[in-house]
Amino acid sequence: MRRADSTLFAPYRSMGVVCSDVRPVIRPNESKTRMTSLICPVDNVVMHYKAEKLRLVGVSDVLPDIVTAVAADRSGVYAAAGTSVAVMRTCRHISRFIDVGARTKFMKVLGDYLVIIDEENGIRVISISDGQQILHMEGSKEFQVTAVVHPSTYMYKILVGSSIGTMRLINFRTARIIHEFSKGFDSAITVLEQSPAVDVMAIGLANGQIFLHNVRIDETICKFRHEKAISAIGFRNDDKPFMTTADIGGDIVIWNLEKRQLVGKISDVHHAAVTELYFMPGEPVMVSASADNSLRTWVLDGGDGMPRQLVVLEGHAEGVTAVQFNGKQEVLSSGLDGSVRKYMVNVETMRQKLGSAGTISRAQAKKRHIPVESIKMEPVIDIALGWSREAAWDNVLCRHKDTLLVTTWTTRKNSQGTHKLVHERFTKDALLSKATATAIALSPCGNFAFIGYSTGHVDQFNVQSGLHVKTFVKHSEKDEELNKKEKAKQQRAHEAKITALVVDARGSELITGCSSGRLKYWQVRTGKLLATMRTRLRIERSAPCTSNSLLAVACAGDEGASVAVIDTLCRRVVRSFTSVGKSVNAMTFSSDGRWLLTADDMRYIRVWELSTSQLIDVMLFDKPCIGLSFNSTGEYLATVHKGEKSIFIWANKKMYASHVNIRALPLDYLPTWKSHVPEIGVNTFVIDDESDDEWEGSEQVDESLVTYSGLAPSRWANLPDLALIKERNKPDQPARKPKQAPFFLTAAPTLEGFEFEVPQEDEDERRRTLQAKRSLLELESSFSSMLRAATSDVDLCEVFLNLKKMSVSAIDFQLRTLPADLLPKFFKMLAEVLKTRKDFDLVQAYLATAMKIHRSTLWRKEGDKKEADELTNVLEELSLEEERIWSEYDQVIVENAAVTHWVKNALI
Repeated sequence: MRRADSTLFAPYRSMGVVCSDVRPVIRPNESKTRMTSLICPVDNVVMHYKAEKLRLVGVSDVLPDIVTAVAADRSGVYAAAGTSVAVMRTCRHISRFIDVGARTKFMKVLGDYLVIIDEENGIRVISISDGQQILHMEGSKEFQVTAVVHPSTYMYKILVGSSIGTMRLINFRTARIIHEFSKGFDSAITVLEQSPAVDVMAIGLANGQIFLHNVRIDETICKFRHEKAISAIGFRNDDKPFMTTADIGGDIVIWNLEKRQLVGKISDVHHAAVTELYFMPGEPVMVSASADNSLRTWVLDGGDGMPRQLVVLEGHAEGVTAVQFNGKQEVLSSGLDGSVRKYMVNVETMRQKLGSAGTISRAQAKKRHIPVESIKMEPVIDIALGWSREAAWDNVLCRHKDTLLVTTWTTRKNSQGTHKLVHERFTKDALLSKATATAIALSPCGNFAFIGYSTGHVDQFNVQSGLHVKTFVKHSEKDEELNKKEKAKQQRAHEAKITALVVDARGSELITGCSSGRLKYWQVRTGKLLATMRTRLRIERSAPCTSNSLLAVACAGDEGASVAVIDTLCRRVVRSFTSVGKSVNAMTFSSDGRWLLTADDMRYIRVWELSTSQLIDVMLFDKPCIGLSFNSTGEYLATVHKGEKSIFIWANKKMYASHVNIRALPLDYLPTWKSHVPEIGVNTFVIDDESDDEWEGSEQVDESLVTYSGLAPSRWANLPDLALIKERNKPDQPARKPKQAPFFLTAAPTLEGFEFEVPQEDEDERRRTLQAKRSLLELESSFSSMLRAATSDVDLCEVFLNLKKMSVSAIDFQLRTLPADLLPKFFKMLAEVLKTRKDFDLVQAYLATAMKIHRSTLWRKEGDKKEADELTNVLEELSLEEERIWSEYDQVIVENAAVTHWVKNALI
């Protein structure tokens, strides 16, 4: 998916997609491991699976465009992206690119050549060794190539099928059409597959027919038929004469070629076109891939010849509709295919399907002979999750599209729960037959579920038992005359559709909002209405902050959308944002409550800083975002986009990078595709990008204001105490080297035999002498040389900038090796930087460190009087400048600290 660059977030990985609608390829490996590789293109990367167990082995580097075709042989993997082909040796790192000159539609590896069919139906032959194009046969619009295969034992030849049902045998080395088959077929050719018999090809057509055709004599041996267009064909290569075919509906059919009859049919497994059927060499094991985002392995070990499913690797078959983090690593998602799934951010192999919601279980449906499709419920479009009672009972609520039922799920058992929550009024009152659930919420304690409906009703249920607890109703004096049944029937919490439903962090208050612009506060224990807030706009959705009492409410009007941030304790609007687009699709707070993220229908995600009410980042995507969620520690952001099967995980740069230059942006700022970067891959994580390398620190707003450097505190805060920290971190006892005698002991012959030599006693003295001589030859450091050469104030500021770029240990070394005669210039440098009022924090750290290291020199009375007077004058100048700036700075700090303390503790 295409995206523009972001200041705060870097792409980490995408989850949930295992294959695409592009046909994968098989790469046999005849090494000792005998591993068969399954190469699947997914968007702009190539994924490498171990075919036997469908285990992910590796993921390629990100390619510059969507992969349209893949091919593989013993020497490497080839992926066509855009107008070039990427060459990879092990499906990981791209070694080089081969320029094709056109977009690729089909690609085959035949010996030392790449045979490519481009989108213009032309045939290009490229040498793999040097990447040079050897041959180019121009295509024609009358012969649209729809399938291609290399007939076994046919040297330098390919068989191509067309959309009009004709075939051609082409010699790609001489660029000649050897034979055009006179017998055409009545429909477009969709699949061409080599059978175990030489000269015999399997031909699949768009009308569902399969022909076994002898291309040498141009005669049809037999034919079979499907109800839909053929998409894949496979042959068993052991002692069984079986052929397996699949169509665009996902049905897999097994045929007995010897008896020319149907063996069996598998339905309701794949839900889209099957793109590949492959049998392991000499084994009754088959691998199937489908455009429904699933890979499956089958074993045909039964007496009837029907396959039995072994391994399943799948994701959402249709677009993801909702996403929610469960803690730090777990991600819960739902899709239009009706399934609910769980993933782990840092564990690629951890993917769990919680199930697909149904009115009854599959076992009960099978027992009652009810079709599975008839028991499926509408897809889940909203998720409410809690962890307090995860070990005791269901902890997830799912709201389904255009239905009343709200289902419960459990992440502990990874399955659908035991309850379907609905009030009996909707089954008894005909006027409420078209009502739907529009909002859900789960209490922080995990005991209660709250459901809002399109009719304005709000109900509370017990999650453990599934029983109805109460209905929230506003009673008036006129209602006192009505009986209990009439009250429940006629009175509701709101007069319009419920669009917002939030329980506060204490679980004592319920906040409901409706499309007529009313926001109401209810006491959960008694169901009493506490307060009401009104707006002239329509309330569309809400998002609570888990770390404080803030609530974001998205409203829509004729002039566009707006977002109000409400303090639920004070019941006041504390922030308001109007530049959020025409409509808001999703919202979420950061885990620390400092940022608010809003996604609109124009493909933008805006990041607002609540403390300053400023826009600090805007993210642009190829498709609009419909779901957002932060993990509990703020490291990752999960996004889902309209029509996408993937869940995109973003790393928060502020948590990982040494510095992030956060600046206020204009409220009408919109990024463009000029800042376009490569699409998000399955495993991509880039923090140190070019925007970080070009970072130059905080800009000074005004020359009269004190400005910090913007560096992390670890770059300067510990500098005065660095020696103490290093001393403290030293081990109590140094590592002892084991005493071991040398292999050859030095000895000298004597009159009595041999005597081992004893080390000379003056060895230590000699070592000290050499060190003293070496120290006399050492030159001063580079920083000292630059400081000595500085002659003007501008030069001193340049020297300071060089010191600023060094590491903490390097700065400490430069200050310790600073000669005494350069101390006046060093303090002069600090005074000049202090006058600019920039890098105030660094000046204080460097000053404290230098005074601590050279304290004996600064307090010494004897010495050259001229140097002492110069140092005294510089220190007096530095002291006056420090006092002048600090007096203003100190007053502002005290005032801000007092106001902050009052705001934090006062009840407004």
